[in-house]
Amino acid sequence: MKSFLLIIGIAIFSLSLSAQNDVDVLRYSQYQLGGTARSIGFGGAMGSLGADFSALSINPAGIGLYKKSEVSITPTFYFSNINASMNASSSSGYKDNFNLNSYGIVLASDLGNDKGWKYIQFGIGVNRTNNFNYNYHITNENTENSLLSDYQVQAFGKDPSQLDPFSTDLAWYNYLLEDTVRTGSGALAYTSPLAKGGAHQELKNTTWGSTNEMDISFGSSFSDIVYIGGTIGIPFVRYFEQYEYSESDLADTIANFNKFILDQSLETHGSGINFKFGIILRPTGFMRIGIAYHSPSYLYLDDKYSSRIVRLYDDGTTTNKESSIGRYNYQINTPMKIVGSATFTIARFFLISADVDYINYSSGKLKADDYAFYDENAEIRDKYQPALNLRAGAELRLRPMSFRVGLGHYGSPYKDNINSGDSWVLSAGLGYRDRDFYMDLGVSNTTKAEDYYLYNPQIIEKTELAYSNYRVAISVGYKF
Repeated sequence: MKSFLLIIGIAIFSLSLSAQNDVDVLRYSQYQLGGTARSIGFGGAMGSLGADFSALSINPAGIGLYKKSEVSITPTFYFSNINASMNASSSSGYKDNFNLNSYGIVLASDLGNDKGWKYIQFGIGVNRTNNFNYNYHITNENTENSLLSDYQVQAFGKDPSQLDPFSTDLAWYNYLLEDTVRTGSGALAYTSPLAKGGAHQELKNTTWGSTNEMDISFGSSFSDIVYIGGTIGIPFVRYFEQYEYSESDLADTIANFNKFILDQSLETHGSGINFKFGIILRPTGFMRIGIAYHSPSYLYLDDKYSSRIVRLYDDGTTTNKESSIGRYNYQINTPMKIVGSATFTIARFFLISADVDYINYSSGKLKADDYAFYDENAEIRDKYQPALNLRAGAELRLRPMSFRVGLGHYGSPYKDNINSGDSWVLSAGLGYRDRDFYMDLGVSNTTKAEDYYLYNPQIIEKTELAYSNYRVAISVGYKF
């Protein structure tokens, strides 16, 4: 029963874009670093490899391996495909995006020492840590219930003046809920023309935006054995969601009803701060091991949201009502993360590297000045769990060319198997390097499966979402 109730929490957000909840915390807590093309082709296993701008966001001690200054930029193409399957219906949604996945500069200074502290480094730039560009389309023939069935439950016992201005009040205004019945106890119950279903259901959902993090990093190296570094991260959040849900009487079996459409929009902007510290040890010439600590990201966010319901009648007339524009400022503290890594070099022309992340998704928190979020934070603790993210990569160096492959597995954040949520990343790449110039190409494919519910899962079947996202990145860099 506990697992089933937790699933309800997953479903509710789909029609409650105005409410801050555990889904928001998870959205900004899961990272799949884009970074440079070398990092993408290498599976992101850059924690102990170093000397790559992506390392500033993984293990900042990697900056300590720079012996020359460097500037780089990584334009990236992103392609998303989501296949949605529900009952006998299946449909796909596509979205693409062009962005700068990474750009920055690292300045390395030679201290002139043969031993001891030989170099110091400073780096500043931006790495993309999340991409929110998705589009999915769900259709269903429902002969048993409706979104309005769920609204009847939410509205039960409430006076019309107490209804939710972003959902049930809009339905009531359009006569999709009617306050015509009282129970034996006197409680007000609402009727609906679609209480028993019979409609064609359709959802079109589009999201876009990103989290980009400005990294300001410092590092140094001691006798080419110990490398240390620290990063101040300043994440910038942009998230947009447009949601259109409709129910249509295609068979013309519901009196005086043709269709209703629910439109919802959400826009989130914000920024924050985090800190990263790391160390890499090189006990032998062919091995490096590293560990890094990532503090929580302290995000300060502003939501703007609205809803509208339009009803179409059989005679062609319409009614509609739009909510006011809601605004809310709040804070999210994401979980901290520990990153362990190791790199091995074989005969100077072949290297393999692996990273493991530990992140406890149940430790994320919502905060606000005027609301304590007790229930929402309890739901985070009940629904989510610790997870391990594993990344591995290999590189073959045949100067001036390099060839790379990578594999990653990102563990599910969900407790008790209430959903899937884990993802796999396959990648490959190649690079060209001479004394001062380099160019890299990286390609990755991320796959993930999740269950989604149009509304209350006690009354509707799940939709199976299958994600397949491609990233194609080109990095150009110059050393000086």
